[in-house]
Amino acid sequence: MQQEKQSNIQLTDIEAAKLKNKALKYQILQAALSQSFPSDDNDQFYILSIKWLNQWKKYVSYEEIVADKPPSEYFGRIKLDKINTDLQDNVLPTFKYQPISSHPWNIIIKQGLQENVNYVVIDKNMWEFFTTYYAGIPITSKLVNVNFLRFKCVLLYPRIIEQIYSGYMEGQTFQSEVMQVDGNMKFKDYQTLIQRAALTFTENFAKDNSVRIWRYITDQNDQYKALFDEIYKQVCELEFQDKMCFDFNGELLTHQKYDSIKDIGITDTELIVIEFKVDSKPWCIRNQAVQIEGECQYCHAYKVLSFPCVCKKVAYCQEECKQKDQYSHFSICEKFGLDDEQIKNLTLVQTSIKGIVGLQNLGNTSFLNSGTQCISNSYPLVEYFLKNLYLDEINMENPIGTHGQLVKKLGSLIKRMWCGDRKIITPTDYKKAVEQFYPVFSGYHTHDSSELITAILDGIHEDLNRVKKKPQIEYKGYDGRPDFVLAKESWLNHLARNQSIIVDLINGLQKFIFKCPTCNHVSVTFEPYLIVEVDIPTEKKRTISFKFYEHLFRSTQMTIPFDKNINIPLKEYLKYLGSILNVDSQLFAYLVNTDNSYEFFYENKSIVDIRKRSKKSQLCFRKLTEHEIKIKNQIPIQFENQYLENSTRKSFDQNGVFICDRQMKLKQVHLLIFSHYQQFFSHHNIGGYGVYFLNQYYTLVYRTNKNSQNLCRFCKAQNCDDCEVNFNDETIEEVKNRAFKIDQQFFFKIIILWKQSPLQNIKLSDMFNYYDRLYKLEAQSTQQNNVANNSIIQKSSQITLYDCLKYSQKPQQLKKENTWYCQICKVHVNAFQSVQIYKTPQLLIFKLNRFKAQNKLFQQKIEDLVKFPINNLDMTDYVINTNTPNEFLKENETNNGEINKTKVIYDLYAISNHFGGQGVGHYTTFAKNKFTNNWYNFNDSMINQIMESSVVSESAYVLCYQLKQDEKQQCQKIQG
Repeated sequence: MQQEKQSNIQLTDIEAAKLKNKALKYQILQAALSQSFPSDDNDQFYILSIKWLNQWKKYVSYEEIVADKPPSEYFGRIKLDKINTDLQDNVLPTFKYQPISSHPWNIIIKQGLQENVNYVVIDKNMWEFFTTYYAGIPITSKLVNVNFLRFKCVLLYPRIIEQIYSGYMEGQTFQSEVMQVDGNMKFKDYQTLIQRAALTFTENFAKDNSVRIWRYITDQNDQYKALFDEIYKQVCELEFQDKMCFDFNGELLTHQKYDSIKDIGITDTELIVIEFKVDSKPWCIRNQAVQIEGECQYCHAYKVLSFPCVCKKVAYCQEECKQKDQYSHFSICEKFGLDDEQIKNLTLVQTSIKGIVGLQNLGNTSFLNSGTQCISNSYPLVEYFLKNLYLDEINMENPIGTHGQLVKKLGSLIKRMWCGDRKIITPTDYKKAVEQFYPVFSGYHTHDSSELITAILDGIHEDLNRVKKKPQIEYKGYDGRPDFVLAKESWLNHLARNQSIIVDLINGLQKFIFKCPTCNHVSVTFEPYLIVEVDIPTEKKRTISFKFYEHLFRSTQMTIPFDKNINIPLKEYLKYLGSILNVDSQLFAYLVNTDNSYEFFYENKSIVDIRKRSKKSQLCFRKLTEHEIKIKNQIPIQFENQYLENSTRKSFDQNGVFICDRQMKLKQVHLLIFSHYQQFFSHHNIGGYGVYFLNQYYTLVYRTNKNSQNLCRFCKAQNCDDCEVNFNDETIEEVKNRAFKIDQQFFFKIIILWKQSPLQNIKLSDMFNYYDRLYKLEAQSTQQNNVANNSIIQKSSQITLYDCLKYSQKPQQLKKENTWYCQICKVHVNAFQSVQIYKTPQLLIFKLNRFKAQNKLFQQKIEDLVKFPINNLDMTDYVINTNTPNEFLKENETNNGEINKTKVIYDLYAISNHFGGQGVGHYTTFAKNKFTNNWYNFNDSMINQIMESSVVSESAYVLCYQLKQDEKQQCQKIQG
């Protein structure tokens, strides 16, 4: 026994006696086992680790005790391991057989174990003797070889495929799991055993014939990774609503072909795939050895589906169903796969959509769609993809590239957007590639379209970099050398490591000037750029933000200028606001606090004070109806929609205020609320509310204090949980007075508690989700129209893109977190930095810096209109060298674009627009089509032609320009 396992514990006489008794008890059990073992009819035995047994014998001084000698030095002083842990192998089982607790194959033991070398066989009596005192792993034996047949195994069913599709599988591979079995077992019996094991899973597996077993063979060293990659390559082309099936190149194992497990001849280079079938879902694996069964896409009958579509997403029971469903299926059918040859063969033809195509929103992916549309309308780059030139330039050796995966996905998407014939494309595989290589864009949060454009262009540059091995570059200092010399040197250094279509078309060069505030030392550097960021010169303006409710359920978030020096009462401000909003009705104001309570104001309340309060709460203005205006004795009542789902209350985000007459009866309150929801009951008989509708679909309840210490304000009971609003003649004033006597701090709130949907075959949650999206889309559309046609926010002066260029060249002092090292002072300093454009490329992209940091946590969006030229943007005065970077090689110190300046003129071809605030909102794209010369609004999947005069708006965020060149220099147009 290893010395370190000795314990320093001193035994008492009682403990020593117990250990001696255990040694003697074992002697008796061993003798009994030796006598009965040869003739014992019991086929249930256990194996016991010899290593542990020897350890135990030292612990109880077995040899000394049975020889009637004094105990050894180890007596009671050894730290025992768990029984049989040294026999168990450290591998993961795919699943466990039934019965889970006692099936001998569930304990995977090491291979190659030998009886009387690694273990001994004991009977049940001896096993129970040991496990009475010590914990152990039961390994049963039927007196045959305990070395079971072990094989690599993967379990497949729809949820596993969905996890692969969604990218949730850890490590992008299957776990290295195994199973073990007695090789002599009949294969048919083994299938039955697995079928029983399926019942222990939480999945809803089919009760009969729910198991298929396959053999997967590959020449790859890692069989698990090879199978995963094979599945992922196919399912990444699917949409979420598609059936999670894939083509499998393997052998179906059946009992008709193989009598026993060992007849299969499983080798260590093979993988056994166990496939389970879930009720109401098809098998995951498609293989020529089995027929495809499932629900016909057209007639919905569950049959053998012998007529699959070429896209492999759907299948039909007969050719007639396939033909009838052709038009309906067209919107999701994708006959072009991701195979390089298929994509390569796509060309522009007469029926090609030629870039006028929408991209489906996959959940807050408008930023992705907008940025991609800008790239897709950069025609010199598009032409490169359409000619398949990118396929010949993929750099598979670049360690910081994606080995061509990203550029292939983008190339596939662009070719489908220009050569295909579908008006809407769902870019699922493209989105997955972006998320895979740029995890910051993962999930369904809104991101920045300019950051997306930068990431994609940088990613495909690395994939297409013609420099296979980047050399180490020794950068020389400034040393007062002329701009041209330093700029050309910097560009040639850049080309030594970076050469691609992106460098050719989109890389420009900027000049950075740093000046030390202490010693006035100046340093100059030149750096390449993809996007020119320009600041917007604005004066700090005070604004007031609010939600404007044109309708009880429909609101628009707005921000307008506010003059704090005009301190007028709310009554006067409401008139002023109505004139600005062009509202021909009275307005009502209230504040929504963070606890969802509402605050109402007196008419003489100062608007300045209200604005201050609104900084921590939501200010709301609602347009009153003609009926509400006529009410003389008004009382506002807060309302909230809630509905029951699985006995849990959930809120529907359409809350607000009813304006009622204090003398209004509760009956009339019921009818008033019902009138606002008649859209849900259009197919019902509206007559007889008290008979047909009262408490049938929803119940009106008061919001109570729910405090066991106090009486309910409305019914005076304790522990009251929201009192029902009676359908009687009691007035609102009477209810208010009664509640006020009990709680003078209460606020009047009615909850509309929905119990069942008034719409047939539609759940409440689905109904509310539908209207929630509808209202948000309507509000978003209204907000976009307000921004595009904004006559509300008056600008003190017109800002142009030229103003932004001038403003961005002004020196700015660096902040503490971004200091510069001064070579003279030998310290980091807050230097003054100025940035100038030295050269511009063929495709020039601007980002308007609309988001200005107020502090470390929050950014304010600058909504000012920036006027920018659609045609003939003259950059001559804003660049130092008017030649493009590609012309460096033919320039010298006496003949270059600094000395011999020429006109640098650009035309606009695309804009990424942003609506809303930072981190939220929506993106669209305005783009000019190369073939039609018309402007289009790309709003995710929706496209409409627009007038050129409407493309300049406050929402413009990213501006894409193309250099005007002679016709000979322009990219030739590919004719369809």
